Amino acid sequence: MLEGIRIIGGGPAGAAAALTIASSGGRPVVYEKSVFPRHKICGEFFTPEILPALERIGAAEAFLALHPARMAYAELHFSRHCRRFRLPEPAYGLSRYACDDFLLRMAVEQGAELRRERATGAAGPGVLAVGRSIVSRRGRRIFGFKAHFSGPSSDAVELHFFPGGYCGFSPIEGGRTNVCGVAAEELLQKYGFVVERLVESIPRLRGRLAPLEPVSRWLLVGPLRFGWAPRHGAGGLLAAGDAACFVDPFSGSGLLGAVQTGIWAGEAALRAAEGEDWSDCGAQHRRRCASFYGRQLVTTAIIRRLVSLGWAETLAGLLPGWLLFRLTRPRSSLNVRPRGEAFTGLSG
Repeated sequence: MLEGIRIIGGGPAGAAAALTIASSGGRPVVYEKSVFPRHKICGEFFTPEILPALERIGAAEAFLALHPARMAYAELHFSRHCRRFRLPEPAYGLSRYACDDFLLRMAVEQGAELRRERATGAAGPGVLAVGRSIVSRRGRRIFGFKAHFSGPSSDAVELHFFPGGYCGFSPIEGGRTNVCGVAAEELLQKYGFVVERLVESIPRLRGRLAPLEPVSRWLLVGPLRFGWAPRHGAGGLLAAGDAACFVDPFSGSGLLGAVQTGIWAGEAALRAAEGEDWSDCGAQHRRRCASFYGRQLVTTAIIRRLVSLGWAETLAGLLPGWLLFRLTRPRSSLNVRPRGEAFTGLSG
């Protein structure tokens, strides 16, 4: 029975699941209470592997038609040095305001039913594509922040590390720049949880923002918790995106993970609706997710530890850029080595 396969959440993961089901003749029902378009805290960075995933659901052409910004380089900024290297293929920057809206509209156009209500009761196999685990100890929690700016844009995705967090700069459509980062609760408390005061306190960020003009207010969300969600596949639902696993945003693969795991969850729900054993479908989906996220979780945990110990800057100067990029990729990632690396001194 391919009618009424429920999908809870209409973001990139839920829309990808809906498009997967609709492309096979199913009629998914998407439960999404929020009205799109909307802004959402996110790095808004699409790693080069995103196009094959979008092609799988017929959305690549529409994605490119939105004129996402293209990035050829990555930059890692530390207190004294900057590491710049070429990406194996161009990455893309597109706001969640534009991305979420076009994916959900496409799913509806392809036959998905959209319901502005909360899903209740059990109604067969489905997909959970909303929410994440946020259980953490007060005082040691991590929060995310974001704002959009206009002004000179770059051809690189930038990561600026500072004690207690990091901040990313990523060009997006329309010549704008998305500024998004994470910071420890203790650091934010020092500035009354006012993001403007935090970024003004860090000379490198203050200097980087100087030529830019804000076009949105700062958004703050949290607490965030990295890793696997505690209930993956409970209640007849297969988790996708952040509902399955939340990887540290500096990996740059969050949106790729949302689309890819949404596709896999949609495929598993389809097989179950067609009569395959639900347990087998769920087990295969979880194996795929484990393979996709496993290396990233290990690598990002190590990098967070190195940053906290003050060793990341030294090691970043020793490792080739292609390896730094590859270590944060899912197993399906590209293996082309970036070129044009440089490790330069900064004024700090």
